[in-house]
Amino acid sequence: MKACVIAATFLAACPISAAPHSNNLTRAYVSWVHSARAGAELVEGRSSTARDHGGAWMRIATDDIGYGRNAQARLLGSPLREIRTEALCHVGGRPNPCNGRGTVIGYRRTWEASGREGGNFEYMVIPNGVGAPARVSFQIR
Repeated sequence: MKACVIAATFLAACPISAAPHSNNLTRAYVSWVHSARAGAELVEGRSSTARDHGGAWMRIATDDIGYGRNAQARLLGSPLREIRTEALCHVGGRPNPCNGRGTVIGYRRTWEASGREGGNFEYMVIPNGVGAPARVSFQIR
């Protein structure tokens, strides 16, 4: 009985369920912008779009490498609605949708920005582990 109490105390102090989420958020960025006016534009690694986006519909994708929570996006200070989340795996030497293969390394979130003409896009996600929230500021032309 004493051994069971010691084992139960040890297991309670070592949260096993937290292990999959201990992989901290290491990077967050804007991946692409797609709109009625300018089509799809891959923007990873840049601070702004090259094309003039906007029109009847517009979507913005952000990538998180690692694990975060409570993601929020704003365009010109107005909150955007997240319309899709997909797991990213290391495929072909870079983060891509898993499509049933690989180990999850992060997530791509797609934000609805229809009817807007662009401006300052802000994204924030809180890491599951330690550290400050990841914040991204990006200019959409």
